[in-house]
Amino acid sequence: MKVKVLGIPVSVYEIEGEGPLTALFLHGVGGTARMWAYQMRYLKKYGRMISVDIPGFVGDKWPAEITSLSQYVEVMTGVLDARGVDKAVWIGNSLGGRISIEATLTAPERVAGLALLCTAGVFLGPDRERIPTDITKDEFDQAVFYQPERFAAVQTEESKRQNLEGRRRYEDLADVTERMNFRDSLCEIRVPTHVIWGRHDGVTKVPVGEYIAAHVEGAELLILEEAAHVPQVEQPQLVTAELEKLFQTVTV
Repeated sequence: MKVKVLGIPVSVYEIEGEGPLTALFLHGVGGTARMWAYQMRYLKKYGRMISVDIPGFVGDKWPAEITSLSQYVEVMTGVLDARGVDKAVWIGNSLGGRISIEATLTAPERVAGLALLCTAGVFLGPDRERIPTDITKDEFDQAVFYQPERFAAVQTEESKRQNLEGRRRYEDLADVTERMNFRDSLCEIRVPTHVIWGRHDGVTKVPVGEYIAAHVEGAELLILEEAAHVPQVEQPQLVTAELEKLFQTVTV
């Protein structure tokens, strides 16, 4: 379905659930809402499952209304408003994790729980890490996938082009976003949090995940040995089992 937030049409995929929870799934650069299909189908027993195509990072149209990465918090809370949801478990991969962290810090009343998968937004050094835009697609796939050859067959020339364009868009927005590093604010997070990382992530590396888990009170950390930057795709069953553990601790 489509909902309109800040004048932007947003594609939303929803599965009606059986329990009291609502989960909001957010993909990373180069991904789509459909990347969470496995998790959404299995976890619907806990409640409504909502996944969003992040505007500007799916398809070719860039919304002129978006001038900062921080605006995506308002976009996603607007999606929840449009679907009649007060509070959700936010589940984010990479860019989606960055949005989820900022939402937890700036709109905590909208967040019931948090799952961060290879998330952006936490930089351990003095400078922010950049998504590479000047390497080949094969080199980028090596950083993103544990076994890139398994996913080569499903990638088209169009998807490769959109992936590169998404990386460039992210970097352009990051350059003008006021708040990029949430490293020193993790201690303010007060919701059940699970951190899930791929051992072979070449984009946001394991020490970032370890740092997040160590600085969010009560956070649990799962490192998957046969996964890289998109563990929900490479290890869907293990990721789903970890999300189920999180859902079992969330109250609404």
